[in-house]
Amino acid sequence: MRILDLSRHSFILNITLVVLLFSRVSCLYKVVTPHEKYISQSYFEKHNTLTDSAFEHFVAHEVVYGSCELAKEGEVGLKIVSLDQKLIGEGSHRRLLLSIRLKILLECNSKYQCEAIIIERLPSGLFGDSFELERLVQRGAFKEAGVFGDTNLELPSFRSNRSLIEVHFDMGSKLLSMHEGEIEFKVELPLHARYQPLGHGFSRVMFSPPDLFVRYSTERKVGEKCLFPLDYHTAEPEEVDLVWEIPCGDKDHTEIISAITFISAILSALLIIYVSVYYFS
Repeated sequence: MRILDLSRHSFILNITLVVLLFSRVSCLYKVVTPHEKYISQSYFEKHNTLTDSAFEHFVAHEVVYGSCELAKEGEVGLKIVSLDQKLIGEGSHRRLLLSIRLKILLECNSKYQCEAIIIERLPSGLFGDSFELERLVQRGAFKEAGVFGDTNLELPSFRSNRSLIEVHFDMGSKLLSMHEGEIEFKVELPLHARYQPLGHGFSRVMFSPPDLFVRYSTERKVGEKCLFPLDYHTAEPEEVDLVWEIPCGDKDHTEIISAITFISAILSALLIIYVSVYYFS
Protein backbone atom coordinates (compact mmCIF):
# COMPACT_ATOMS: atom_id res chain seq x y z
CA MET A 1 0.00 0.00 0.00
CA ARG A 2 2.82 2.37 0.83
CA ILE A 3 4.40 1.72 -2.56
CA LEU A 4 1.08 2.44 -4.31
CA ASP A 5 0.61 5.64 -2.29
CA LEU A 6 4.14 6.79 -3.10
CA SER A 7 3.61 6.04 -6.79
CA ARG A 8 0.32 7.92 -6.77
CA HIS A 9 1.85 10.96 -5.06
CA SER A 10 4.82 10.89 -7.43
CA PHE A 11 2.49 10.78 -10.45
CA ILE A 12 0.43 13.72 -9.15
CA LEU A 13 3.60 15.71 -8.44
CA ASN A 14 4.92 15.10 -11.96
CA ILE A 15 1.62 16.16 -13.52
CA THR A 16 1.62 19.34 -11.41
CA LEU A 17 5.18 20.20 -12.46
CA VAL A 18 4.32 19.68 -16.13
CA VAL A 19 1.25 21.93 -15.86
CA LEU A 20 3.25 24.66 -14.12
CA LEU A 21 6.00 24.41 -16.73
CA PHE A 22 3.58 24.76 -19.63
CA SER A 23 1.79 27.66 -17.97
CA ARG A 24 5.12 29.40 -17.44
CA VAL A 25 6.14 28.86 -21.06
CA SER A 26 2.78 30.09 -22.32
CA CYS A 27 3.18 33.28 -20.27
CA LEU A 28 6.66 33.88 -21.66
CA TYR A 29 5.62 33.29 -25.27
CA LYS A 30 2.15 34.79 -25.25
CA VAL A 31 1.08 35.83 -28.74
CA VAL A 32 -1.62 38.15 -29.98
CA THR A 33 -4.63 36.34 -31.42
CA PRO A 34 -7.14 37.80 -33.88
CA HIS A 35 -9.72 37.96 -31.07
CA GLU A 36 -7.76 40.36 -28.87
CA LYS A 37 -9.07 43.91 -28.84
CA TYR A 38 -5.92 46.01 -29.24
CA ILE A 39 -2.66 44.94 -30.86
CA SER A 40 -0.78 47.81 -29.21
CA GLN A 41 -1.94 46.91 -25.71
CA SER A 42 -0.38 43.47 -26.07
CA TYR A 43 2.88 45.06 -27.18
CA PHE A 44 3.10 47.34 -24.13
CA GLU A 45 2.37 44.42 -21.81
CA LYS A 46 5.84 43.17 -22.78
CA HIS A 47 7.72 46.42 -23.51
CA ASN A 48 8.01 49.58 -21.45
CA THR A 49 8.89 51.87 -24.35
CA LEU A 50 8.11 52.07 -28.06
CA THR A 51 10.90 51.51 -30.55
CA ASP A 52 10.42 50.82 -34.23
CA SER A 53 12.63 47.74 -34.26
CA ALA A 54 10.91 46.14 -31.24
CA PHE A 55 7.42 46.88 -32.56
CA GLU A 56 8.22 45.54 -36.03
CA HIS A 57 9.66 42.36 -34.49
CA PHE A 58 6.53 42.04 -32.35
CA VAL A 59 4.22 42.40 -35.36
CA ALA A 60 6.26 39.95 -37.43
CA HIS A 61 6.74 37.20 -34.83
CA GLU A 62 4.22 37.57 -32.01
CA VAL A 63 0.96 38.39 -33.78
CA VAL A 64 -1.10 35.44 -34.99
CA TYR A 65 -2.52 36.09 -38.43
CA GLY A 66 -5.12 34.39 -40.59
CA SER A 67 -5.59 30.66 -40.10
CA CYS A 68 -9.29 30.47 -40.93
CA GLU A 69 -11.13 29.40 -44.06
CA LEU A 70 -10.51 32.75 -45.73
CA ALA A 71 -6.80 32.03 -45.86
CA LYS A 72 -7.34 28.45 -47.03
CA GLU A 73 -9.63 29.53 -49.85
CA GLY A 74 -7.26 32.26 -50.98
CA GLU A 75 -10.05 34.81 -50.80
CA VAL A 76 -8.22 37.31 -48.63
CA GLY A 77 -7.50 40.45 -50.49
CA LEU A 78 -6.81 44.08 -49.82
CA LYS A 79 -3.75 45.71 -51.33
CA ILE A 80 -2.52 49.20 -50.56
CA VAL A 81 -2.57 51.28 -53.73
CA SER A 82 -1.60 54.66 -52.28
CA LEU A 83 -1.17 56.46 -48.97
CA ASP A 84 -1.09 60.18 -48.32
CA GLN A 85 -0.46 61.94 -44.99
CA LYS A 86 -1.23 65.58 -44.31
CA LEU A 87 -1.27 67.86 -41.27
CA ILE A 88 -4.35 70.03 -40.77
CA GLY A 89 -4.53 73.07 -38.51
CA GLU A 90 -2.10 75.50 -36.93
CA GLY A 91 -0.18 75.75 -33.68
CA SER A 92 0.48 72.88 -31.30
CA HIS A 93 -2.95 71.23 -31.76
CA ARG A 94 -3.30 69.65 -35.19
CA ARG A 95 -4.92 66.71 -36.95
CA LEU A 96 -3.15 64.08 -39.01
CA LEU A 97 -5.20 63.28 -42.11
CA LEU A 98 -4.60 59.81 -43.57
CA SER A 99 -5.93 59.18 -47.09
CA ILE A 100 -5.60 55.49 -47.96
CA ARG A 101 -6.67 53.78 -51.17
CA LEU A 102 -6.95 49.97 -51.28
CA LYS A 103 -7.54 47.46 -54.05
CA ILE A 104 -10.47 45.19 -53.17
CA LEU A 105 -9.96 41.46 -53.70
CA LEU A 106 -12.67 40.43 -51.24
CA GLU A 107 -15.99 42.20 -50.95
CA CYS A 108 -17.03 43.03 -47.40
CA ASN A 109 -20.70 42.15 -47.20
CA SER A 110 -23.06 40.23 -44.95
CA LYS A 111 -20.94 37.11 -45.51
CA TYR A 112 -17.70 38.76 -44.36
CA GLN A 113 -17.46 41.56 -41.85
CA CYS A 114 -14.32 43.63 -42.32
CA GLU A 115 -12.70 45.84 -39.71
CA ALA A 116 -9.77 48.10 -40.52
CA ILE A 117 -7.07 48.71 -37.90
CA ILE A 118 -4.66 51.63 -38.16
CA ILE A 119 -1.67 51.99 -35.84
CA GLU A 120 0.12 55.33 -36.05
CA ARG A 121 3.50 55.22 -34.32
CA LEU A 122 4.01 58.82 -33.30
CA PRO A 123 7.47 60.35 -33.42
CA SER A 124 9.10 61.72 -30.31
CA GLY A 125 7.65 65.08 -29.31
CA LEU A 126 4.00 64.29 -30.13
CA PHE A 127 1.12 62.56 -28.35
CA GLY A 128 -2.43 61.62 -29.26
CA ASP A 129 -5.49 63.34 -27.82
CA SER A 130 -7.24 60.51 -25.99
CA PHE A 131 -10.22 62.70 -25.01
CA GLU A 132 -10.92 63.71 -28.60
CA LEU A 133 -10.54 60.09 -29.73
CA GLU A 134 -13.10 59.07 -27.11
CA ARG A 135 -15.52 61.65 -28.49
CA LEU A 136 -14.96 60.33 -32.01
CA VAL A 137 -15.83 56.83 -30.81
CA GLN A 138 -19.01 58.15 -29.19
CA ARG A 139 -19.97 59.85 -32.47
CA GLY A 140 -19.46 56.61 -34.39
CA ALA A 141 -16.38 57.67 -36.35
CA PHE A 142 -14.44 54.72 -34.89
CA LYS A 143 -15.47 51.44 -33.31
CA GLU A 144 -12.50 51.52 -30.95
CA ALA A 145 -9.67 53.99 -30.37
CA GLY A 146 -6.86 54.21 -27.85
CA VAL A 147 -3.53 55.85 -27.07
CA PHE A 148 -0.74 53.61 -25.77
CA GLY A 149 2.74 54.29 -24.48
CA ASP A 150 3.75 57.47 -22.66
CA THR A 151 0.42 59.21 -22.04
CA ASN A 152 1.74 61.80 -19.55
CA LEU A 153 0.59 65.00 -21.25
CA GLU A 154 2.68 67.35 -19.09
CA LEU A 155 6.12 65.96 -19.85
CA PRO A 156 8.31 67.90 -22.29
CA SER A 157 9.65 66.08 -25.32
CA PHE A 158 13.14 65.46 -23.88
CA ARG A 159 11.67 63.68 -20.81
CA SER A 160 8.95 61.67 -22.52
CA ASN A 161 8.86 58.40 -24.42
CA ARG A 162 7.07 57.68 -27.66
CA SER A 163 3.43 56.69 -27.93
CA LEU A 164 1.06 55.44 -30.61
CA ILE A 165 -2.58 55.64 -31.64
CA GLU A 166 -4.65 52.60 -32.60
CA VAL A 167 -8.09 53.03 -34.19
CA HIS A 168 -10.61 50.44 -35.43
CA PHE A 169 -13.52 51.09 -37.79
CA ASP A 170 -15.93 49.14 -39.95
CA MET A 171 -14.83 49.10 -43.58
CA GLY A 172 -18.46 49.29 -44.64
CA SER A 173 -19.06 52.51 -42.71
CA LYS A 174 -19.74 55.99 -44.03
CA LEU A 175 -16.02 56.85 -43.84
CA LEU A 176 -15.35 54.93 -47.05
CA SER A 177 -15.96 55.54 -50.75
CA MET A 178 -15.76 52.90 -53.49
CA HIS A 179 -14.83 53.35 -57.16
CA GLU A 180 -13.83 50.80 -59.83
CA GLY A 181 -12.81 48.02 -57.50
CA GLU A 182 -10.93 50.30 -55.15
CA ILE A 183 -11.87 51.56 -51.72
CA GLU A 184 -10.70 54.87 -50.31
CA PHE A 185 -11.08 56.23 -46.82
CA LYS A 186 -9.85 59.21 -44.87
CA VAL A 187 -9.12 59.19 -41.17
CA GLU A 188 -8.24 62.15 -38.96
CA LEU A 189 -6.18 61.63 -35.81
CA PRO A 190 -6.00 64.46 -33.21
CA LEU A 191 -2.42 65.27 -32.17
CA HIS A 192 -0.66 67.58 -29.73
CA ALA A 193 2.93 68.78 -29.73
CA ARG A 194 4.97 68.53 -26.55
CA TYR A 195 7.13 71.35 -25.25
CA GLN A 196 10.42 71.33 -27.11
CA PRO A 197 13.86 72.00 -25.55
CA LEU A 198 14.86 75.64 -25.26
CA GLY A 199 16.79 76.87 -28.24
CA HIS A 200 16.37 78.81 -31.44
CA GLY A 201 14.27 77.97 -34.45
CA PHE A 202 12.19 74.83 -34.81
CA SER A 203 12.32 71.11 -34.00
CA ARG A 204 11.60 68.97 -37.06
CA VAL A 205 9.35 65.98 -36.36
CA MET A 206 9.05 63.46 -39.20
CA PHE A 207 6.20 60.97 -39.67
CA SER A 208 6.44 57.40 -40.93
CA PRO A 209 3.65 55.48 -42.70
CA PRO A 210 1.17 53.83 -40.30
CA ASP A 211 0.73 50.10 -39.79
CA LEU A 212 -2.43 48.77 -41.43
CA PHE A 213 -4.33 45.58 -40.59
CA VAL A 214 -7.68 44.12 -41.54
CA ARG A 215 -9.71 41.77 -39.36
CA TYR A 216 -12.26 39.52 -41.06
CA SER A 217 -15.06 37.64 -39.38
CA THR A 218 -17.40 35.15 -41.05
CA GLU A 219 -20.90 33.89 -40.38
CA ARG A 220 -20.03 30.34 -41.33
CA LYS A 221 -18.24 29.78 -38.04
CA VAL A 222 -19.42 31.69 -35.01
CA GLY A 223 -16.59 33.66 -33.43
CA GLU A 224 -14.12 32.97 -36.25
CA LYS A 225 -11.86 35.96 -36.87
CA CYS A 226 -8.78 36.41 -39.01
CA LEU A 227 -6.21 39.19 -38.71
CA PHE A 228 -4.07 40.14 -41.72
CA PRO A 229 -1.40 42.84 -42.18
CA LEU A 230 -1.28 45.06 -45.26
CA ASP A 231 2.09 46.00 -46.73
CA TYR A 232 3.32 48.85 -48.90
CA HIS A 233 5.10 46.81 -51.57
CA THR A 234 2.52 47.77 -54.19
CA ALA A 235 1.77 51.26 -52.89
CA GLU A 236 2.74 54.44 -54.68
CA PRO A 237 5.64 56.12 -52.82
CA GLU A 238 5.02 59.47 -51.18
CA GLU A 239 6.60 62.39 -52.99
CA VAL A 240 7.55 64.33 -49.86
CA ASP A 241 8.10 63.20 -46.27
CA LEU A 242 5.64 64.71 -43.82
CA VAL A 243 7.38 67.04 -41.36
CA TRP A 244 5.94 69.05 -38.46
CA GLU A 245 8.13 71.99 -37.48
CA ILE A 246 7.50 72.75 -33.80
CA PRO A 247 8.84 76.08 -32.47
CA CYS A 248 11.34 75.98 -29.63
CA GLY A 249 11.34 78.38 -26.71
CA ASP A 250 13.95 81.14 -26.86
CA LYS A 251 16.39 81.13 -23.93
CA ASP A 252 16.66 84.92 -24.10
CA HIS A 253 12.97 85.23 -23.19
CA THR A 254 13.11 82.90 -20.17
CA GLU A 255 13.46 85.60 -17.50
CA ILE A 256 10.76 87.82 -19.00
CA ILE A 257 8.26 84.96 -19.30
CA SER A 258 9.04 83.77 -15.75
CA ALA A 259 8.47 87.26 -14.36
CA ILE A 260 5.19 87.72 -16.24
CA THR A 261 3.99 84.28 -15.12
CA PHE A 262 4.88 85.01 -11.48
CA ILE A 263 3.14 88.40 -11.50
CA SER A 264 0.05 86.92 -13.17
CA ALA A 265 -0.14 84.17 -10.54
CA ILE A 266 0.12 86.69 -7.68
CA LEU A 267 -2.54 88.97 -9.17
CA SER A 268 -4.87 86.03 -9.78
CA ALA A 269 -4.45 84.83 -6.17
CA LEU A 270 -5.14 88.34 -4.81
CA LEU A 271 -8.22 88.64 -7.03
CA ILE A 272 -9.57 85.32 -5.77
CA ILE A 273 -9.01 86.38 -2.14
CA TYR A 274 -10.68 89.73 -2.74
CA VAL A 275 -13.74 88.18 -4.42
CA SER A 276 -14.04 85.56 -1.66
CA VAL A 277 -13.88 88.15 1.14
CA TYR A 278 -16.31 90.48 -0.66
CA TYR A 279 -18.77 87.64 -1.34
CA PHE A 280 -18.83 86.33 2.25
CA SER A 281 -19.02 89.84 3.75
